[in-house]
Amino acid sequence: MPLTAAIFICLPIQAVEIPAKPLADLESEDFRTREQAQASILEWARETPQVAIESIYKRAVGSEEPEVRERCLAVLRELVGDEYSRDGEGFIGVRMLDEQAHVPGDAKPRAVVRVSFVMPNSPAEKAGLKNNDLIVAVEDQIWHMLPVIQPFSEEIKKHKPGTRIRLTILRHGKLIEVPVVLARRPIEADNPFLDRGPFNMEAAEAAARETFFQRWLKNRRERAD
Repeated sequence: MPLTAAIFICLPIQAVEIPAKPLADLESEDFRTREQAQASILEWARETPQVAIESIYKRAVGSEEPEVRERCLAVLRELVGDEYSRDGEGFIGVRMLDEQAHVPGDAKPRAVVRVSFVMPNSPAEKAGLKNNDLIVAVEDQIWHMLPVIQPFSEEIKKHKPGTRIRLTILRHGKLIEVPVVLARRPIEADNPFLDRGPFNMEAAEAAARETFFQRWLKNRRERAD
């Protein structure tokens, strides 16, 4: 998996210190106080992750307190995960068929995408897409000539993960606008057998994020050696 997303946080940048109060609270005897301190540090770090991440990394690997190390590592995982989520190509999670259809308002048939399978826990499922929906437009992009699957896929992939796009769906003869928040395109997306057996997209995504994080850690440790 590429490490391009990790480069921006591996550059030599002037670190800033973690705010003293939540840092001290990580050692509190009260569980809720420690939880709140971790959340506060994450919120602070997300404001300027490029400069905050170095201080958090140093605490995660160098603190004498195991609780501080563990919680700073958890914050670090979230920060690297944020960049993982922003990197890569957009993904909605459907299997498709080429088709032509009469679209209300158009004089001639239009090239459309028929949804043949909606992946569980995918952006498509969360947006309410169903099998046999006809996708007739992405934002204002439409197609008149077949095949349409490839240009449709390229249109989706050119958007970054987290982007909110508008699909126009033809369902039971009526046009419906469906907003979809794209996920990061997983490696498994091109597996032609995903619709023939169980596939847990959330588990696959979690595994990919963890792999990305471990590679980031390895890269950061090698820089320190």
